[in-house]
Amino acid sequence: MRSLILGAILVGVVVANSVLTHSGDANFCCYYFHNASASMFSHHYYQHYEQTTRCQYIIDVKDPDLRDNCDLALCIKNLNLDIGDFININHRDIQVQYRGTKTPSYPIRIWDHKVTFWFSSDTYDKAEKANWAISYKCLKRGEDHDLCNVCDDLNEKAVLPQSEKEHWYRIWY
Repeated sequence: MRSLILGAILVGVVVANSVLTHSGDANFCCYYFHNASASMFSHHYYQHYEQTTRCQYIIDVKDPDLRDNCDLALCIKNLNLDIGDFININHRDIQVQYRGTKTPSYPIRIWDHKVTFWFSSDTYDKAEKANWAISYKCLKRGEDHDLCNVCDDLNEKAVLPQSEKEHWYRIWY
């Protein structure tokens, strides 16, 4: 019995270590967004994001007028992911994973004021350029919203200056 428990612990440690092991330079980041609207861009947007990057983006609108009175519209401006890379959107009501280079033509509505998504890249780059841009806006509940027009407006504003080297987001008011 004791050897069975020790074996299970050893397997758990080996699995945990293999999940967290990255070859070369690993890039970990975590961003928090509390604003009613923002656009987020991959690092090194105009070239290729770095290999072995794992970033978490936490959207939690804190505006007291909107906190319990809004739903999030997620708008994907572009999605040019390299082979093996992905974006996971996680919420209690919806889980979506994007891979590849086909940008979806539809917005995602989250029936809440908070959501988390992850970006992950592997150690292999095939594409010369790879990047992504996602925006969100908090929509007041009880009102009709044309999500496509909301996303068109956000995507038009979601422009990152080519000179930007460290602030991979833009806040919209």
